[in-house]
Amino acid sequence: MNTTTYSTATPKLGAWVWLLCWTSALVYLPTLLTERALFGMALSNTQLLNLGLTQINLMLISMLGALSLNYLTGCAGLISIGHAAFFATGAMAAAVFDTQLGWPFPCVLLACAVAGALVGTLAGLPSLRVRGLYFVLSTLAVHYVVTYVFLEYQFKFFDVVGIPYATPRIGDIEINTPVRWYAFLLPLVILVYLGLKASLQSREGLAMRAMRDHELAATSVGVDVRILRLKAFGLSSAIASVAGALFAYYLSNITSEAFNINFAIQFIAMIIIGGMGSLPGSLVGAAIWLLLPSIIAGLSPQSSEDAGFMGKLLVEHRAQLVQLIFSVMVIVFLIFAPSGVAGLGRSLKNRLDAWRQGL
Repeated sequence: MNTTTYSTATPKLGAWVWLLCWTSALVYLPTLLTERALFGMALSNTQLLNLGLTQINLMLISMLGALSLNYLTGCAGLISIGHAAFFATGAMAAAVFDTQLGWPFPCVLLACAVAGALVGTLAGLPSLRVRGLYFVLSTLAVHYVVTYVFLEYQFKFFDVVGIPYATPRIGDIEINTPVRWYAFLLPLVILVYLGLKASLQSREGLAMRAMRDHELAATSVGVDVRILRLKAFGLSSAIASVAGALFAYYLSNITSEAFNINFAIQFIAMIIIGGMGSLPGSLVGAAIWLLLPSIIAGLSPQSSEDAGFMGKLLVEHRAQLVQLIFSVMVIVFLIFAPSGVAGLGRSLKNRLDAWRQGL
């Protein structure tokens, strides 16, 4: 009796300890990156992996986009290459409701979510009739339609200089520093993650994953796959639209060129690296994609002189090297680890559990 109680209580205690450690690390991170010191001990740029709070904030915004796309593609089985269109929708909606109409920041985000859900639902309509490559091409068409509308809107009201965004504020608090942005974005990412996780564990979420695995079988047990597809598109695009609005606010000025096809492809790469169908994998994939270039830049020598071949490569061809690393990473994961980093983590955990049981 006592042994059973101990064995069940220990994992719970360990989980709470890990949660406490992660919470402490996330709370202390802004102080670490702002003061460039760990508990008063100064750290060099290399020791901090050349990271700053700006990269972390952009990573958090990208995590929202990766979560929304993985929910749509990895969990619902609806492949989309038009995710940048929903980011553009959010940026355009923020310009309309804030820059032009002067709405409060929380109301603007809510309006962006509604606008994104409407555009996403319209983008999901072709899924009711077409499948496979034809549906993928329809999402690409949505991308070009939305970016064209964004370009026309920008030229009509703001010209070529781009759309300016006012500093967001909640009540009397302006979100005008990297630390305040971090304090706003981190809880938002956590809430979206927990919300999507709860959604996938609900009855409708289980039906959606059944639709992804075998649509005919899901239909045979009474699942209305048409409604599920539209709901998945609506929720995914609403989150992406809010992320697009935050992206525009953070940059303070943005043009239609920011939401090109490469912008959409990078989110596909994030969920491939992190793991298709895995919400934690979305976070890992976004972190790798956003932070790795800064880390490589931090490892680069100051000059290519007398630095050897790798030094010259890191200094003179850093951008090409980063693109090469990402390309190879995506190919390797697709061939050898289709489940991404999340799948590798699960495999490692299973091996450790088997090793512990064998002791």
